[in-house]
Amino acid sequence: MADPGVRTSPRNAERSIVASSPGELPEARKMKDESHIVGRDDFADKLVSLLIDKKGDRANLRVISVVGEGAIGKTALVRSVNNRADVKNHFDRCAWVRVGPKPNLVHLMVDLLKQLRVQELRDVDRMDEEKLSDELLRVLMGCCYLIVLDDLCELRVMDELMMVLADSRNGSRVIVTTRNPDIPSSIDLWYPEPLTLSPLEREQSEKLLEKCSPSFDVADLKKTILSKSGGSPPKILLLGGLLSAATSDRRTDLAYRLTHGLPDRPTLQDVVRLSFNDLPGWLKQCALYLTLFPKESEIPTRRLFRLWSAENFVSSPSENGVNRVDAEECFEMLVSRHMVEVARQKWDGSARSCRLPGSLYDVFYQMAENERFLKIYDCSIHGKKKFDAPRIAKHRDISGWGEAKAKINVPEAGRGCSETNAQEAHMEITPASDSSPLCGIQQLFSYVSFNTMKLGTRAGETVVLLKPLVPKRHSSLLRVLDLEGVYKPWLPEELGNILPNLKYLGLRWTLLERLPKSVALLSRLETLDLKYTNISSLPESILEVENLRHLHMTMVDFDCSTYQLFSKKSLNCNIQTIWGLVIDDESLMFGVLNKLTGLRKLALTWKCVAESGATKPFLNLKMLKSLRLRLIWSPSSGVLDLSMLKLERLKSLSNLHLLSHMRVHSLLESHIPPNLKVLTLYCSRLHDDSMGVLGKLKCLTTLRLFAHSYDGKTLSVSEGTFPSLRVLKLWELEDLTAWTIQANAMQCLADLEIKDCKKLNKIDGLQHIKTLEVITLVRVSDELERSVGEKQPDGRIIAKVLVTEFDMNASNK
Repeated sequence: MADPGVRTSPRNAERSIVASSPGELPEARKMKDESHIVGRDDFADKLVSLLIDKKGDRANLRVISVVGEGAIGKTALVRSVNNRADVKNHFDRCAWVRVGPKPNLVHLMVDLLKQLRVQELRDVDRMDEEKLSDELLRVLMGCCYLIVLDDLCELRVMDELMMVLADSRNGSRVIVTTRNPDIPSSIDLWYPEPLTLSPLEREQSEKLLEKCSPSFDVADLKKTILSKSGGSPPKILLLGGLLSAATSDRRTDLAYRLTHGLPDRPTLQDVVRLSFNDLPGWLKQCALYLTLFPKESEIPTRRLFRLWSAENFVSSPSENGVNRVDAEECFEMLVSRHMVEVARQKWDGSARSCRLPGSLYDVFYQMAENERFLKIYDCSIHGKKKFDAPRIAKHRDISGWGEAKAKINVPEAGRGCSETNAQEAHMEITPASDSSPLCGIQQLFSYVSFNTMKLGTRAGETVVLLKPLVPKRHSSLLRVLDLEGVYKPWLPEELGNILPNLKYLGLRWTLLERLPKSVALLSRLETLDLKYTNISSLPESILEVENLRHLHMTMVDFDCSTYQLFSKKSLNCNIQTIWGLVIDDESLMFGVLNKLTGLRKLALTWKCVAESGATKPFLNLKMLKSLRLRLIWSPSSGVLDLSMLKLERLKSLSNLHLLSHMRVHSLLESHIPPNLKVLTLYCSRLHDDSMGVLGKLKCLTTLRLFAHSYDGKTLSVSEGTFPSLRVLKLWELEDLTAWTIQANAMQCLADLEIKDCKKLNKIDGLQHIKTLEVITLVRVSDELERSVGEKQPDGRIIAKVLVTEFDMNASNK
């Protein structure tokens, strides 16, 4: 029997087990998970109990309010609880929307429906308010859901939303964060006492500051920081980041600026300005550029880094000998100063996405606008041909920003500082006076659109932007044209002639069906992102664009004239990313790929593998770090000999994703790149237990054996193997019945996930692993669940908490 202290779950449910011995976490993740709620543990525990307690009348839909002044940590607290495994797995569906000062109810409902993963829903952007209300009610009926309404400022929108939120008496919850103390009592009379956050006490503030700068023994400086922060978590984090960045020879100067550059009771804006002014000029530009994205939104680092590069804020991949910091280093600097939060992480622990905290966003944007560094416009504004800044973004729902900006009242960078620090405080971006001329279309540097409402017609904003340039072939200074998510934007055939300075062309999720052939004339282009479009072919000359470094596609083949490209010497051998290419044995693209010796990342769908050509694409790719290889064989009964691929020659390869629609004959040590860190196998149908071979990979940190990757009945992990493995995922290994782990194996394993391995009833030796943080079980046998939850002979429980989530498929039927 499972220990009574472990919560169990019903059959056919997802179970996550939080282990008792947390392992070492990456520093950025530690800060994300821990720092923002230091001193709020009691609030977090209370909020969790209010969310998951269904006893008695608490089975009804309830609204939980989190109240407090600005920059007190409301959003951070709710986000930390919302991200917990036991909370996520308790609810069938979850959504988070920021409401703001003047919300648009239609847009809020559209955002909710998109986040609630309604697969059968179509054309949600074209629905009117009544239809959206009906759909939202239908989707939520019968579900146990959690919806977070962040920054609620008025009751009207709450009243309208509550009318369409279904109550199936199964424990659904709505969390509201607000600065208005009068709102909670008007929302839910059953919860008359909201969670009210106050400034941190002295002891709590000291703990938070210690997490920001633990290695510095500077009592006087820390005392000053605690005095100036007044118990505000964002102020403590920012000043702590300032302290951690100060070298020993600069601490005297920092002490002076803390004492004389800040009033006794500084506002958050004062602290933000002090921290911002400490940044070097190029890093200030990187920080302000974050405000082009919608407030509190998740920003993919993939996108951010390429945009920084296109704007020349950081070193470009095409530059040689330029003494500038690269994007990753710049990003880590901002994270260490608590100006940017890591939102999601990749398998290797690096940041997948980030977020500019809302408390900083308003201040940063006002700085950027005052300096005419960038400007945000509402998507509803059409036909504008003159702009207030060289970098613009189109957002939805920016009405109400005037009120927000009036409250901020941030001076331009450099104003209000002492004479000593005035020069340092300046942003190093040439300020523009009120009489400065407006920027015409030809003077724009960046155009980024978040007009992602698909209204059934092509987005016309690019017509207004680009058409004036076409008749006289006027050229533009535009470096960035980012239309990710914009529905089928218009692109002129003369695109390559009128945008000679373009470095970033982002068309991901636009559903475009073709690209102007003149795109190959964009000689300065560094990034071309066509992922998740309907573009199926490209001119082969795109591979001749000298500065192109990143090419993202979805199942794209090149034109039939590849033989012309193969014979040319003008190939861009420095391209680093080709993602989404389709190739077959007869294609001359084999030879082309072999010439692209600078490739770091390659995603390839390879049809009809034949022994005669199997080694061709990889012979010279010595710098390749990531390979996603989808192999399609006809007939499907074919058997792949991995030795044909010669992958062992790829000494730099650290990430291999092998999706094979044929049986892999065997997995031998001599077939595997020796320095792999991440390995994913899918549909390889291995017969032999390959754990002995894989366990010898000393650098391997993540192993994912997905559907039908292994057909055997047993797995055995030998002593001393998998010395670096942190993440192991076993999915749909249908014949697996037994798994044995010997002592001193997998001694770094932190995250174990087993999904749809229904014949596996027990794991012998799991107790030997002391570093487990999370075990997730999805649709496994009750016997396996019980064995994991049982007490060990020494009284230790491998898993402290077993949380449940009703099977999504079952709940949606």
